[in-house]
Amino acid sequence: MRGILLLIICSAFLQAVPAAAQTAASDLRGAGDPDDPLAADNAEAAVAQGQTRNPTQADIYPLRGTINSAEAETGSSGLGTNGRAQAIRPFSDRLAAVDRAVPLSEALVDATVFDGDTSFDAADGIRLGSFTLTPQLTVSSGWTDNTSGSANGTSGGLYNLSPDVSLTSGWSRHQLDMSFRGSYTGYPESPDDNDTSVSAAANLRLDISEATQMNGGLGYTYSREEDGSAESSSGTDHVQTISASLGATRAIGLVAATASFDADRNTYTTDGGSSESGRDNTLYSANLRLDGNTGSVLSPFVEGSLLLRRYDQSCSDSLCEKRDANGYQLRGGLTVASGPKISGEVGAGWRIEDIEDSRLENLSGLVVDASLVWSPSRLTTVTAGAGTSFEATDIDGASGSIIYSGDVRLAHAFSDRFVAETGFGYSYRTYQGVSIEENTLSGFGGLTFALTRNVALTADYTHSRFDSSQADSDYSENAVEAGLRFRH
Repeated sequence: MRGILLLIICSAFLQAVPAAAQTAASDLRGAGDPDDPLAADNAEAAVAQGQTRNPTQADIYPLRGTINSAEAETGSSGLGTNGRAQAIRPFSDRLAAVDRAVPLSEALVDATVFDGDTSFDAADGIRLGSFTLTPQLTVSSGWTDNTSGSANGTSGGLYNLSPDVSLTSGWSRHQLDMSFRGSYTGYPESPDDNDTSVSAAANLRLDISEATQMNGGLGYTYSREEDGSAESSSGTDHVQTISASLGATRAIGLVAATASFDADRNTYTTDGGSSESGRDNTLYSANLRLDGNTGSVLSPFVEGSLLLRRYDQSCSDSLCEKRDANGYQLRGGLTVASGPKISGEVGAGWRIEDIEDSRLENLSGLVVDASLVWSPSRLTTVTAGAGTSFEATDIDGASGSIIYSGDVRLAHAFSDRFVAETGFGYSYRTYQGVSIEENTLSGFGGLTFALTRNVALTADYTHSRFDSSQADSDYSENAVEAGLRFRH
């Protein structure tokens, strides 16, 4: 395996060096090549690539046709540091999250920002009427020193199948995006450790008028708890979430107001398929957000939410604690829109869920959220994210848990065929009412080299370390993979 990886790296490097040398002097932001089709001031090239603004759209709508909004990352889940074992999300998902963050006068992420992928084998997609279907499949194999991702894990070989399909409308007004992703990792020597994750989403944008827009979305995710977590040790292994959202945005002078309603259904099961209904719950939220619609580099926003969490069982544990809760969340921050250099959103606030049972503390804490994209050059992009999630539990005496997570990722194109990426992430999980704390540290490095217009070589290394205040729960994992990516 080491020989194969070394051969891939050396071959890609030798072919990439000449192209990198040619572009080294001109890839910095502001270098200004009038013949470069990606130059921000080249209007004719922008028209040819479909990057101009649609005059039928209102100024408050972000437009970036090359990004599927259904693939946008929520919070900080790029490196899987959100309490669940999930496949690493593509680099471009952070760009999609920033691009659809708020309704401003133009797309937050400039169309010239490098999206972290090879362009030589850029997918053309399959035209289906007014839609474009883009299929992709990655097949890889490798080795890990911890097949189960737990304190008792053993080393062994692995193989991975990762399908990725997106569907995007090509309408002059309105937009419908759909995305499906899956990941199946098999361990031939330890089949009980085989792991699956699935995510599917659909987003619809309706342009009602020049000042009014409606958005709706549906989503589904399936994954498992990190094996060392307190929730997994209690018998819960698999998590399914169904999400629905509906909202409307209206520009009112220098303010854009967005009202929305969200519902998230969470169910938990064991390996045998039986439901751990003590944690099964549905969270409803009604939200109102006000954004500055001035078109300035820094724009403030404020957001308030009313929360309602309802459990399937009113008596879910040995103490018969009633965990239904009402609450609220207040958040404020800034949106940054500094052309192609830096864009994103940073916010902070407070959240409280007032639990019905007086024996349980209120689940409350600081909320920190951020999604940023920095483009120091035309060939390099850095993304950073932070997220906060409030999770249900049925552990005796615990009100729930709060997970704070963050990650930083960097991608660089040595040529149109050869791209490298690296990043690290960290999450901290604390339970209220009981003394349990969990920390997860993760690191990632990857190379992609396009062999043909449809096939690329991939090579990845990942490291994760889990530390818990509970005895005999700590573990670490190192894994290497190499494979092929096919797309149309």
